[in-house]
Amino acid sequence: MRPTGFIDGGGTDDGGIRGVAVGIVTDNEDPKDLGRVKLRFPWREADDESHWARIATEMAGTEYGTYFLPEIDDEVLVAFENGDVHRPFVIGALWNGTQKPPQTNANGKNDIREIRSRSDHTIAFDDADDGSITIRTTDGNEIVIDDSGTSETIRIRDEKADNSITLDSENGTVEIDAKSKLSLSASTIALDGNSIELSGTKGLTISGNGPIDIDSKAKLSLSGSMIDVNGTGIVNIKGSLIKLN
Repeated sequence: MRPTGFIDGGGTDDGGIRGVAVGIVTDNEDPKDLGRVKLRFPWREADDESHWARIATEMAGTEYGTYFLPEIDDEVLVAFENGDVHRPFVIGALWNGTQKPPQTNANGKNDIREIRSRSDHTIAFDDADDGSITIRTTDGNEIVIDDSGTSETIRIRDEKADNSITLDSENGTVEIDAKSKLSLSASTIALDGNSIELSGTKGLTISGNGPIDIDSKAKLSLSGSMIDVNGTGIVNIKGSLIKLN
């Protein structure tokens, strides 16, 4: 039975095909790994497969180019080299009454361009206002590059938005949020700024397996409701003048 929404192709008396035809993908496991597919043509017997058909793509070269194989049962548009039905190649993919686009243009503005995979991984281009680009996984992890309105941000966040990194070029800020723990690891970590603040609502711990140096070219102040200075060895306090009160 012919699937709903497919379009008839046209044959010739001599077995050739004039123009293009519609085909249905039946096999995409190319034994030679050339990115080819086999096809069924709606006007022929259901078990009558085509020869392997190459796919016209935006770019193709030695192990580079764009790689989007059609899925089984996808409807495609097929041309034939010199009209030879035994030498087909796929020149495009077609939506139909049962296989509909992942987006609509209900508002008539045609702002959305989208690449969406079978499992719902998505790259979306939104041309509304100044636009945005969104890369999203099936589970909702995403990267958003947003130039819309007054916002110029790059945001990376997980599916529940519990952990995120936000770069705001408009306000010159970078924010890193973690639900439980934020770890930095490197042979050397340098923090440099006009002002650096470290604070913790429940405590602040600085520790190291080697020496810890705190140096200030100006005034160094320690204050607290209680201060303990403990050393398992010698404790040295030196200064041109020392006041203890």
